[in-house]
Amino acid sequence: MTSRTPGLDTAAWPWRLALGATLALALQLGGGPLRAQPHESGSITIGGSAQVQGPVRVHGTLTVAGHVYASGPLTAAYFTGPVSARAVPYRGGYLKVFKGPLTVHGDMVVNGDLTVAGPLTVDGPLAASGGIDAAGPMRERDYGR
Repeated sequence: MTSRTPGLDTAAWPWRLALGATLALALQLGGGPLRAQPHESGSITIGGSAQVQGPVRVHGTLTVAGHVYASGPLTAAYFTGPVSARAVPYRGGYLKVFKGPLTVHGDMVVNGDLTVAGPLTVDGPLAASGGIDAAGPMRERDYGR
């Protein structure tokens, strides 16, 4: 009879599986945090509601058929009500999500609600058929025109 000594058989499939899982976890943790990429666009029309997870800068006018909410300061040339946005029909159900800052070089039209997780800055007027609200200060640059 020969004596057998217990040993580690690295060719066995459970060890390979555990090694692969450990390497995958190390790559995920060591890769660093994922960062949202900035979005830049010319004039844009969104056929429903829009949600932006970052600051928004519009170099033109912003027309929203629904409500506007910014979780930071909101600045525009001036705010106007439903008279300017009445021609834009409200379409519910469609949601466009931008993960990161959004810069629009031109006019932006949203046929639903606009929610911004950050500051909202509009070079021109902001026209909304619904309410305009912000968690930070709201400022009109051309106030008293």
